Amino acid sequence: MSVCIVVLLFEELRSPNVSIADECITAYKQLRSGRGSKKPTFVIYRISDDQTAVVVEESSTEQNFEAFRRKLCSAVDSRGNPAPRYAVYDVEYDLGEDGKRCKTVFISWVPAGTPLKLCMLYASTKEQLRSALDVKLSIHADTPDEIEWKTVLSVASGGKA
Repeated sequence: MSVCIVVLLFEELRSPNVSIADECITAYKQLRSGRGSKKPTFVIYRISDDQTAVVVEESSTEQNFEAFRRKLCSAVDSRGNPAPRYAVYDVEYDLGEDGKRCKTVFISWVPAGTPLKLCMLYASTKEQLRSALDVKLSIHADTPDEIEWKTVLSVASGGKA
């Protein structure tokens, strides 16, 4: 019987009617093309409470990666339960003689214990958002240790930094 429920949930969520709000693209463009102290370092996205659109939760110029990581990992729903999020983070790194680089990494955060239906909704919407933003590098994480700085830096640099 439980297999039938999972199949029905999958069928229901396979083609979600979740749109990407225009503000998501705008915030990402600001992150990619911004200059100076007003340039965002990261954007955190979420699926709206009515589950019809991906929206911007926060865009920030905060330079401290751990502050970003704490915000992402501490996201909660309206009931105070841990909640999934998407994020893009501009990773700046130095390859010494090869110079400084900046790559954007897409992060899908689905904490362990997220209800199955919500996990499936975030999983089925992830590629739609990634494609709309045109981000090539990505990380899927369900525990905080999967988005430590060394992991994100390794993904961004292709293992060179």
